Amino acid sequence: MKNRRYEKIKSGLPREEKPKSGLEKSGKAKCPFAKYLTAAFAILIAGTMGGCTLAVPYAGKEGSGDRMIGAFITTEYLDLYDMESYLNDHASSLVNDGSITLGNDSKYEGKLFADVEKGEADSPSEWKISFGNMDGQYMLMPVSTDENGEQYMGNLCSDAINELYLHSNVSDDSEEQELSGTIYESADGKEKVWYVNPVYQTENSEIYAITGNSYSNGGRDTEGSTMAVTLSGESTVTENGKSQKESSKVTVQFAIMYKPVKTVIYQMSDSNQVLKRDEYEPTEVPDTLKVESETAYIMEETQKESPSGKTVTSRSIVDLNSEEEETCLEAWYSLDNGFISKKDVEILH
Repeated sequence: MKNRRYEKIKSGLPREEKPKSGLEKSGKAKCPFAKYLTAAFAILIAGTMGGCTLAVPYAGKEGSGDRMIGAFITTEYLDLYDMESYLNDHASSLVNDGSITLGNDSKYEGKLFADVEKGEADSPSEWKISFGNMDGQYMLMPVSTDENGEQYMGNLCSDAINELYLHSNVSDDSEEQELSGTIYESADGKEKVWYVNPVYQTENSEIYAITGNSYSNGGRDTEGSTMAVTLSGESTVTENGKSQKESSKVTVQFAIMYKPVKTVIYQMSDSNQVLKRDEYEPTEVPDTLKVESETAYIMEETQKESPSGKTVTSRSIVDLNSEEEETCLEAWYSLDNGFISKKDVEILH
């Protein structure tokens, strides 16, 4: 199930990091709350598995106030460049066999605005969002403002985003935000190319994506191989006559995993005896699991299939004597788009 949180910031006052609260559960992937980030640009990322960090000064016009709030990951290139306007503005260069050179001029870079259904939800985490007819996965941290001028920061993420993590460091004159999430690709030995497109939020809360750059997995099919793409930015915000430096970073990690084909759950006694055994198709694992009264721990087997057809089994154990208020186990399953995700199965005992 997807955990969603939001936090309130009082406008015009020094912002302090507070305990995370207001946890709600729904969906299939963990999505802790997060906040806004600043601007973006892009470079080409291809070839071997590794990592890349991209620093970006601003989006669109400098001082526009647009903030980077995450990433939109697609399998298709977002062709948003306004070629017609560029040619019209440079037509004179073509006279007498002249030539023109396309550059990274933000004046001609287009924007893909998102469709946002806010409904009556107080938290941005409850918004429904899509980027037109473009399919993709997203991890976003939008901000909303209520009628009293108070700001709410929340998160939106799609099913393929897992292990979302937020680190925040706030002081009187600076604020640092770091957000990361992992996308698991199903290993099939075929080369895949993903585009990591920066997403922004305007001062009037419009959300849009701009053209990003590509990453190739190089056709690798070894489980555990990873590659990370990082977007980072820095800006200075003035509020009530006081300036504050804001720096931010969004990291999308891609990891290769073998396709889950079967999930087996064992309820075990203190003497390590099997009390009950349940076997499921990965997509059929229930949201809750009722355990036997004598169950001391649960062992979960996830059987996976490698591209060569070999079965690989991974195991995890959940101790029911844990002091945690809520005990869950993680169930992995394949999505229709070639990604692999997981959901938390709540253990009732």
